[in-house]
Amino acid sequence: MEHRERNFRSTLYVKEITCLMKLQPDRKTYIKQAILIGDYHQDAPYHPLEPIEKEIRKLMPEGWELHVTDDYDMFTAERLEAYDLCISYTDSFDKKMSDKHTAGIISYIVNGGGLLIIHAGVSMQEQRHEIKLLMGAVYRGHTDYQPLDMSVSSPSHPIMQGIFSFSMEEEPYEFSLLSAAERTILMEYNLEGTTWPAAWCSNYGLGRVVYLMPGHHAASFDYPEYRKIVVQSMFWVAGLDNEN
Repeated sequence: MEHRERNFRSTLYVKEITCLMKLQPDRKTYIKQAILIGDYHQDAPYHPLEPIEKEIRKLMPEGWELHVTDDYDMFTAERLEAYDLCISYTDSFDKKMSDKHTAGIISYIVNGGGLLIIHAGVSMQEQRHEIKLLMGAVYRGHTDYQPLDMSVSSPSHPIMQGIFSFSMEEEPYEFSLLSAAERTILMEYNLEGTTWPAAWCSNYGLGRVVYLMPGHHAASFDYPEYRKIVVQSMFWVAGLDNEN
């Protein structure tokens, strides 16, 4: 009961903030607004939102404000439009995103929004071909948590600037890339002779999308290289880089 009350209060807070932001159109001139959407431990035993929220808060750039919720209704277009950046850490492999939420995500991106998907956030595409197309890849599954060597594929891209190949322990997700989708592979890892994408980005309509495979738990953020990639992904997705 206490958990439900806390989630209910959190949801009301985010909705209230969203309404206030709409009444202050100049606010975004002075501060970037970001929202992190995921599932709390009761609904996500493998990828709970709480520890990831703590790590993301540590990485938020100065002058940015982070709102956190497990309310999937924040995926509607009219609510997402209040944010410069949406971070997905959903763990919804056992359920299907609604038509309204799927349409909201796509509308947000097409009209200039920024979406950063971390690790299990890919669960949004479960049973949703629209989000598979948005991401340009289809999740296949994962093998056991283990040490992985991450190699930089696009060193000149703003997200990867200053990043060199590194090793980390992670739950390796595997993807099939869609041939019709345009994307930039940022980072890869090799597992038993097969090379898999570990991070990529794309422009979609007027917006931008980034997927980062690492992020199984808080320990994933212990690696300085990965922390820097997350921060630079935030900037790029929000349009704060040298590219137009």
